[in-house]
Amino acid sequence: MFYANTLKLFSAEMECNNADVGKLGAVQRFAELPKYTEVNPGEDALLTCRISDKKGICSWQKDNKPVGIYRGKYEWANEHNTMSGDCSLWVRAASLQLDDGQWQCQVTASNYNVQDALSSAPAALAVRVPPQTPRILFNGSHVLPGQNITVAAGSRATVVCEARYGNPPAYIEWYLDKESLTAWSHTNTSEAERPRMWAARSVLEMNVPRSAHGKHLTCRAHHPSFPPPYYRDSFTKLDVTFVPVVSIIGADATELSSLEENTSLLSLDCQADGNPKPYVWWTRNGQVFATGPKLKLTPVMRNHSGTYGCQARNSLGTSDSVKIDIDVKFPPRVKWVGPDIVVDTNLFSEVTLECNAEANPSPVYQWYHSPGTRTIHNLFEDAYLISSTAQLQLHNVSYHQNGQYICIAKNLIGHKERSHRSEAVTLNVLGPPVGIDTGVVHAWSGGEAKVQATVCADPPPDEAVWLWSHFRLEVPSQIGKYGALDMEKIDGCYRYILSISYVEAADARDYVLHVENERGFSSLTVSLIVHENFSVTETMRVAPMIAAALVISALLVLVLCFLVRCRRKRDSVEYKTDELDSDIKVLPADALYGSQATCPMSEGNRQTAAGTVSVTSVDITCSRYSPAALEVRRAAVVLQPPTTV
Repeated sequence: MFYANTLKLFSAEMECNNADVGKLGAVQRFAELPKYTEVNPGEDALLTCRISDKKGICSWQKDNKPVGIYRGKYEWANEHNTMSGDCSLWVRAASLQLDDGQWQCQVTASNYNVQDALSSAPAALAVRVPPQTPRILFNGSHVLPGQNITVAAGSRATVVCEARYGNPPAYIEWYLDKESLTAWSHTNTSEAERPRMWAARSVLEMNVPRSAHGKHLTCRAHHPSFPPPYYRDSFTKLDVTFVPVVSIIGADATELSSLEENTSLLSLDCQADGNPKPYVWWTRNGQVFATGPKLKLTPVMRNHSGTYGCQARNSLGTSDSVKIDIDVKFPPRVKWVGPDIVVDTNLFSEVTLECNAEANPSPVYQWYHSPGTRTIHNLFEDAYLISSTAQLQLHNVSYHQNGQYICIAKNLIGHKERSHRSEAVTLNVLGPPVGIDTGVVHAWSGGEAKVQATVCADPPPDEAVWLWSHFRLEVPSQIGKYGALDMEKIDGCYRYILSISYVEAADARDYVLHVENERGFSSLTVSLIVHENFSVTETMRVAPMIAAALVISALLVLVLCFLVRCRRKRDSVEYKTDELDSDIKVLPADALYGSQATCPMSEGNRQTAAGTVSVTSVDITCSRYSPAALEVRRAAVVLQPPTTV
């Protein structure tokens, strides 16, 4: 079967080649060469090879030996079009023993008298095999897990890491805690007993500083066959002997800047990092003040102010003095805002913006949002406050959350507010079109109707069409009285209008706007309701009725106002005060709470803070309330101008 297929392909290609040679003088050449490829065992690998002006016959060889075409193992990538220039080969169910090696793509000459046969440079196909867990060697000995490497500070140490029996060879990195180190050399050697597997060896030459004491030295071997995160580690701890290094702990800058005389307590600790263990003492303004790592001032006094330092000494030498000042204040400064200056996110996803500022005292944060892309000149006019946390979390992001976000960091120093504004973070919400303005449109018969819908999308829509009945009207275009106007950009969204001239009752229906961009599509339905115009006869019949109703309503309002005015004049009493010498209207309580026609009234005087007042009294015996209750209810309501204080 293989030879029959080969003969058919050869005959077809030779006929085409003979014809092409007569027509064209182009020489076949490589358009795309095979390249290094990796594949997991049992998976398929595609070896690419493309020929420009191909006239010969494609073939492949591995490790300088020809490879046949076998269905289910080695297959042409474009077997249905043998005349094309695609000579790519599928390697099915890759195996380390069968398929790992150097592959070459070859093409026979266009004709026996044309010397344009092609043969590519070897390209490796690597069938992956995970290496062993890396191991660390120091001074020729394997460092077991949990063992330390003891070195003197400032000395040069040589450490080796090996990752064996892998294919392709592992890539090795070095880390001191989280700091990346550069290896002195890196070699890959074929395993003697397994030639298709590799031993990766990395040599690290490092000058060991005192700061490396107690840190973890990690050898990390990367390999695509490892499970995620695709690497394995081996590590050891550095035991570095060095002259002491000291640091002061127990009080941060915020606490020191807020110390109060006779109130605050200060406790400092001089942490001495030395190997062997050092002896520690304290100084104040250069003079020995106390011995031992602890320093307590309870409470602090004004004569305690100054610069404090601590020192330590061991058999290798004496540390430098580390000093601390108790009065350190500074306003906020935003160091980082992000995750980036421009953030692209998908519609309805979640976004977290963070703001990090340095300040003493610690700052508070505020986030402001300015929709759109316009320049922010005045933060409080062009943007609005949306959060008071350092981390701004936006859930179910919509197009309305497009725009710029600014972080403000604030604190108080001496009861005065200080602030710092970050640079703007631009949030771009990407997604398919989403409708925000649909519903019902009303129009009068014989007039013009504008059926409109608004969508938001990013990237902008690249296709829009109005659909109704059996019509399809692309934007922009015109069919008779129907006109699809070009889209109008409004605050990052897009408005589409379908204009209908000389509207008829038959135009009342649902109109569908179909909008697409590269991320999806959306269909919006807008209903058109057509109202018939009033005839002249109907207008003449209704107009007199409306006019009569308006006249009657106006007369009723005038009568009601007249009655209320007369009642208020009858119930009021005029009086004067000695101090203000002005007329003041007083309404007795009965005028507000009950009828006064059945009770006799008497005149009298009453002393007030403003002077003697003439009032009208009522006989309580004729009331239907108790005397005590009536005294409260009949308290005069004084109407007078407001007093300005």
